Amino acid sequence: MSLIPQTVREQVTNQIRNDLLSGRFPAGTMLREIELAARFGVSRGPVRDAFIQLSHEGYLAYQANRGVMVRHPPNPKDREFITSVRLQIETYVIQRGFDTKSKESTADVKQALERLHEACQSGEASQVAIRDIEFHQKILVACGGEDMVPTWRQLCSRMLLTYTRLGDYGQAYKEHVAIFEPFRDGNLKKTLAAVRANIK
Repeated sequence: MSLIPQTVREQVTNQIRNDLLSGRFPAGTMLREIELAARFGVSRGPVRDAFIQLSHEGYLAYQANRGVMVRHPPNPKDREFITSVRLQIETYVIQRGFDTKSKESTADVKQALERLHEACQSGEASQVAIRDIEFHQKILVACGGEDMVPTWRQLCSRMLLTYTRLGDYGQAYKEHVAIFEPFRDGNLKKTLAAVRANIK
């Protein structure tokens, strides 16, 4: 499988996202364009674009007259609510479009599962979190849920700030295999049950 070349903006965005998920920037940290531009050896433009993208995704927040701040993770009650809304979106999209998925889109889900497996084997927390969400997004897209993805990603980013799978990568991978196999085989009931067991 050939790798798709990344633009400078994409590289900077991905690195900052990884830093956020790995805890390099604690909640409440103010991020500075000039400092990150110097670190990455780029102009301030790609960093500014990364800030905009990551703000849309829900990781960062603009503070008036201050700059960009790393968002605080949701408190337990809010996280419980966010999780329930995310689950509603995923189960709704899967139920609505399960019979419309194609061989090609199912293959995309399988590739995402393989990337998750690689991340779990590497033990890199940020990559496991990113590949976890990528897998679920591929399922949404396979079931025709592209229109739901932006809202869904906002919810996921809030959950990722308190990712609960650290050190339990083997189990996380098994749960995603349990989602993929009935998804591939056309068993809607088992797919939904596995999704509900995974999202918590």
